[in-house]
Amino acid sequence: MIKHILIKNIALIDELSIEFYDGFNVLTGETGAGKSIIIDSVNLALGERADRELIKSGQDYARVEVLFSLSNPSKVNEILSSYGIEPEPDGSLLLMRELTVQGKNVCRINGRTVTLSMLREITRHLVDIHGQHQHQYLLDPESHIDFLDKYCGPVLDAPKQQLADTYDQWLNVRREISRIEGINKDGVRRKDILIYQINEINNAHLRPGEEEELRKERTLLMHAEKIMHAANESYVILYTGKQGSPSVSDKLAEAVSLIKAVENIDDSLDSIAAQLENVQYTLEDVVMRLREFKDRFEYDPYRLEEIEERLQLIQNLKRKYGSSIEEILRFKAELENELSLIENSEERLAALKSQSDALFSSLLRSCKEVSNIRKQKAKELEKELVIHLCDLNMDKTRFQISIQTPDAADIDNMSSSMTKNGFDKVEFLISPNPGEPLKPLAKIISGGEMSRVMLAFKTLLADIDEIPTMIFDEIDVGVSGRTAQKVAEKIGTISKGHQVICVTHLPQIASMADNHYLIEKVTKNNQTKTLVSKLEQLGRQKEIARMIGGSEITKLSLDHAGELINNAVILKNKY
Repeated sequence: MIKHILIKNIALIDELSIEFYDGFNVLTGETGAGKSIIIDSVNLALGERADRELIKSGQDYARVEVLFSLSNPSKVNEILSSYGIEPEPDGSLLLMRELTVQGKNVCRINGRTVTLSMLREITRHLVDIHGQHQHQYLLDPESHIDFLDKYCGPVLDAPKQQLADTYDQWLNVRREISRIEGINKDGVRRKDILIYQINEINNAHLRPGEEEELRKERTLLMHAEKIMHAANESYVILYTGKQGSPSVSDKLAEAVSLIKAVENIDDSLDSIAAQLENVQYTLEDVVMRLREFKDRFEYDPYRLEEIEERLQLIQNLKRKYGSSIEEILRFKAELENELSLIENSEERLAALKSQSDALFSSLLRSCKEVSNIRKQKAKELEKELVIHLCDLNMDKTRFQISIQTPDAADIDNMSSSMTKNGFDKVEFLISPNPGEPLKPLAKIISGGEMSRVMLAFKTLLADIDEIPTMIFDEIDVGVSGRTAQKVAEKIGTISKGHQVICVTHLPQIASMADNHYLIEKVTKNNQTKTLVSKLEQLGRQKEIARMIGGSEITKLSLDHAGELINNAVILKNKY
C-alpha cells in the first residue's frame, strides 16, 4: 500500500507531504482546491505521460516520491531482481520521478535510476487508478476483450501465450511468402540484373586489402627516381666513395686500425675499439641491405599504368556497390543469396505455404481453445457483475457478453480477423431497465450508470489482479441520493481487502472513510498554495456538513453529517 507521498513544485504545490493508511482514505475539498493535482502527481510517479505544464511557475523542476509498504512483495521483488535492484528486507519500495522544464525525465526505484518502461512494469502491480477518463475506455468495444481476459486469470495465460507465439510465427511466414511472391512477380528481369552485377564483381577478382596495397605501390613508383638517387648516393658515401673522397667504410676502418694500434698502451681504449668494431659491423650490414635494395628495385612505367587502371576499376565498382572492397564483396554475397532465392523460389514458396498451412491449423486450434475459455468465463463474469450491480442499486440490470467468432467455412475472413488475441470479437451489452433490449454500453448507459458499471468491474478485477491499492478519482459523476449510498458501501467493502484512496464530492462516500483528508487552496502574500490536512472527528463532521449544505454550515447539516458518520460505522462493522 501507499505509505507516504511527497510532492514538490507541481501546479500550486510548493512542497506537500501526505501520510496514507490502510483501509478507506478520502480526499475532499472545494472545487479547484487541488484534489486532482494530487492524483495527477501520483500518476506521474506511476509512469503516466508527463506534461511540463505541471511544473510550478518559476521553478526548474517537479518531483514526486511515493513510498510503498508491501505485505506480499514476491511478484514485485521478482521484477526488481530482474532489474538488478536489491529488494528491501522490510518490503518498502520508494518510487521517484522528476521532470525538468528542459524536458529531462528521471525515474528511480529504491534510489536506482530506471527507464520509464521499467517504472510502469513495477507500478502496474501496485496501484490501479480509476478516473473519469476510464469510462471512455470501457465504452470502447475494442477494450472489452482485455477486461474479459483479465477476469479469466491464470487459466487463460498459457493458452493465450501459445496463441500469440503461433500467431507471430505464422505472420512471419506470411510476410516471407509475400516477399518471395513480390520477387517472383518481376523475377526474370531481376534475375538478369543480379547475374550482370555478380559477374561484374567476379570479373574484377577483388581481394580484401588490395586497394591499400596498390596505393602504396603507386606511391613508390611515382617517386622511383628520387628513391634510387637516395639509395645510390648513400651507397657511394657509405661504401665505394667518390674520386678524391674516401667512403665512410674506409674512414671507419682507418679509425679502427689507429685505435687498435694503441689499445695495449692504455686499457681504457679497449672498450672504444670494441664499440668501433660494432659500428663497423653495423655499417657493413646497412651497406649490404642498400646493395640488395638497389639490385631489386625496378622502375616499370607500364606497371604504374596498370595500377592506375586497376584503381580506377575499383573506384567504379565502389560507386556502384559499396564504399570498400570488403563492402562490395558483402554486397555480392547478398546478390548471390537473392539470385539463389529466385532460382529456387518455387520450391521455397511451396515449402513456406505448407508451413503456413500447418501453423494456421495450429493457430486455429489455439484460437478455439482460448475462445472456449472466454465463453466459459464470460458466463461467470456476467453473473458476478450483475450481483455487484445489484449492490449498486442497479438490480434490474441485465448484462451479457457477446463473443463473435468468424464462420469456420470462411477461411479468408477468419485469417483477416486474426490477431494475437485470437479471432474473438468481444462486446459488452447491457439493459439497465426492464423491457429494454440488450444494447452496447455506449448506446444505452448514463453517466451515473457508467460509474457504477466501472466500479463493479474494478471490484471484480482488483481481487483477480491482487492490486494492493486502488485510487478512485471522482467516480461519483452523475451519482446521488440512495445510489450514492450504495456506491459508498461498495467502495467501503473494497477497502476491507485493499487500500483505497478516493477523491469525492459525495458526503455519503466521505462518511465511510477510515481516514479523511481536506484539500484547501489558500492565498497568502499574493501567493496561492494547496494544503492538505488530516481531519479528526469534529473536522470530519464539519467538512461533511459543508458537502451536504454548501459553504454555509448549519446545525441541521452538522446533525446530518454526524448521522452519516454514525451510520457508516454501523455499516462497516457489518462487513
